[in-house]
Amino acid sequence: MPPARKARTRLLKPSQAIHALHPQVPKNEVIHALRERVKELTALHSTVCVLQDDQLTTSEVLDRIVRLIPPAWQYPEITAGRVLLGDCESRTPGFRRTRWLQACDFRVSPELSGRVEVYYLKKMPPESEGPFLAEERNLINSLADMLRVYFERKLASRALLDAHKDLEKRVKERTAELQKLNTALKAEVRERELRQKEILSYQEKLRGLSAELILTEERERREIATDLHDVIGQTLAMAKMKTGALRGLCAGPDAAGGLKDLTSFIDEAILATRSLTFQLASPILYELGLESALERLAEDTRKRHGLRVDFSGDGKNKPLPTETSVLIFKAVRELLMNAVKHAKATVVRVRVRRAAGKIAVTVRDNGRGFTAGAAAGYGTDRRGFGLFSIREKVSHLGGAFRLSTSPGAGTLAVITAQLGKGKTHGKENPHLRRP
Repeated sequence: MPPARKARTRLLKPSQAIHALHPQVPKNEVIHALRERVKELTALHSTVCVLQDDQLTTSEVLDRIVRLIPPAWQYPEITAGRVLLGDCESRTPGFRRTRWLQACDFRVSPELSGRVEVYYLKKMPPESEGPFLAEERNLINSLADMLRVYFERKLASRALLDAHKDLEKRVKERTAELQKLNTALKAEVRERELRQKEILSYQEKLRGLSAELILTEERERREIATDLHDVIGQTLAMAKMKTGALRGLCAGPDAAGGLKDLTSFIDEAILATRSLTFQLASPILYELGLESALERLAEDTRKRHGLRVDFSGDGKNKPLPTETSVLIFKAVRELLMNAVKHAKATVVRVRVRRAAGKIAVTVRDNGRGFTAGAAAGYGTDRRGFGLFSIREKVSHLGGAFRLSTSPGAGTLAVITAQLGKGKTHGKENPHLRRP
């Protein structure tokens, strides 16, 4: 048998395919419908191309879109179009309004709306919407929707850009403000540092003046003590000797009794002079050193105030500059007076030790103690000021003053200072030397 022939597939044109599906529709009408759809698709494609350009102004966009309207409608030669957006409007050449209108409104934002209008300039045969085709209704709706989306996006982009610019502006303003504040802060820090240096300088000068005041005061005290010892003491001693000589010459009992009383008064004056001399400037401090002077101070306090003062030293050599010895001696005397006047103590223990190149003097009492504010040396009473003065003076000489106390628990004071080089006992500071 001869081979079967392959069936040939014939490609049909779109108009032929539509006519084949709908043989009852005339061919010329099919061709006309296809041409109208091509015009509509061309208008949509051209609109997409226009709306892809973000650099166009609103007027330029409307001008280009309105020019696409007449060719896309069924009767281009009598079609006029207009596109409005807010206060902006674009028209086709020879535009005029007629009663044959097809329009579509759109809204971009609550404050901005638009409208697309298509007019026929003369009467044409009726279609599905007056003289307009149903496909033309779909086309104008699509154009309006595309314009709405485009301008919504553009408006959002503009708002975003404005927000970005506003943010940049605010950042620049804030940065400038912070830079200004930073400059002012740096200036204030420099000013504070300068003032701090000045304060430290003044404090150092005050400490120096305080130390000089101590030396001056001690020199004057020693001068007065020397005068008491050399002048008044010697005079009283001579008066006692003369009185003793006169007692041998007086035979009357009344005269002998009067001379005896006078001798007793002179003895009391001599004792008071010696005690006052020791209080003003202890000669033991300059001749035998700090430890011996503190031992004598403890004994004198015990006799004068009836306070039990236990003293102990380690007996080691403790070479100290005279100003340090004087300061520690005065500090211990101040602490003993506090124990007598303020703490109402009955027992005070004074200890002097040498360790690690330092001298440590501790004064502990069993008194009623006081608050932390006064312990810090900033109390408002005489005791608080005295403690503050001790702390500052000891610190100026390179030492330390530590105080531990609480109400009802007694008080412990510890004074430490660096030892000097060589033996200073019995040697006089030139600043304290009598002129």
